[in-house]
Amino acid sequence: MKHKALYIGESKALIEKINNESNHIKVVQTESLLEAIRLKNEIALILYEEPEDEVNGLMYLKFLKEHLRDTEVLIFIITKNDIPFVYLKFGAADVFKEDSPIANIENRFLFFKENYSKLTKGKKESLKIYRLPKWKRLFDILFAAIAILCLSPLLLIIVIAIRLESKGKAFYTSDRIGTGCKLFGFYKFRSMYTGSDKKVDSLMKNNQYMKCNDVSLLYENDNKQEQYNTILISDDEMISEKDFLKQRKEKQENSFFKVANDPRITKVGRFIRNTSIDELPQLFNILKGDMSIVGNRPLPPYEAEMLTTDRWAKRFLAPAGLTGLWQVTKRGGANKMSADERKQLDIDYLNNYSFWYDLKIILKTIPAMIQHENV
Repeated sequence: MKHKALYIGESKALIEKINNESNHIKVVQTESLLEAIRLKNEIALILYEEPEDEVNGLMYLKFLKEHLRDTEVLIFIITKNDIPFVYLKFGAADVFKEDSPIANIENRFLFFKENYSKLTKGKKESLKIYRLPKWKRLFDILFAAIAILCLSPLLLIIVIAIRLESKGKAFYTSDRIGTGCKLFGFYKFRSMYTGSDKKVDSLMKNNQYMKCNDVSLLYENDNKQEQYNTILISDDEMISEKDFLKQRKEKQENSFFKVANDPRITKVGRFIRNTSIDELPQLFNILKGDMSIVGNRPLPPYEAEMLTTDRWAKRFLAPAGLTGLWQVTKRGGANKMSADERKQLDIDYLNNYSFWYDLKIILKTIPAMIQHENV
């Protein structure tokens, strides 16, 4: 019997070599950390190809370890360079060079599987690499507690208005990826009719961050489209290679979803969105420690997955925030801001945040709360 393993990376040659030479490991390739989390009860091993940026590698490893904590899934780091043993401190079971003999990887895997309980007994928790400054946490607690007390009458009025207009709960909780790629429940006032999540795919064509609506833009010239007529077959569907490439391109380039005049939004919802009142329940997230007052917006998993690249992943090193740099930039014409501009502002905040910088953003947030866009 072969144990199922996931290879997170691009080395198809290594995957093929393992599958051909190993008697105990069957490897399937994926480029998604979230796919590894989804399949955590079906796999025994993750082979993780080291990113070019070691900081990203440590961040992703911590994310995996946190979400595999209740399993016996092993993580081996695969590197092309000198073996960076720092990964062992952050929870990797072992580190191998890409040209290591397959027998070595296999033997090490079998050893860990056979002795897992002994090797992990009493093992200390992995080192933390994301620490919110004490001044920021103290400020967050004081600000959020005072704000909740002062705004409690308004919060009650909004709850009543939402319930009177449409069926469903007044509060909406969804998964978000925050600081250090940590997954948490994100609170908002419900601003849409119930069941609106199911309509996202049909509205993607109206996404304001859409960059590629013409299939021909995916190829160097129209003549080359002829070579994309191959039919691809999966367990769920048949699709032309041309359509598959188009879908993949759109997903990669549209990592933020936003639709003008969204028909899913209620009347009360439109008001609380335009005044940013729908964000106020996140004050409770701040008290819990999920978020900070100022930081980069926590993203839904499907959006966060698009940003796990060497260029943009560092935005998750900054605190997740109720408000942030891009929210107070280009206000009044925010729907014209590109996805890349938003992501770059997230990186800028990471590189510059301080007490006084946060205070400046908070002061800019107050006039920015009143929008003039139906978004």
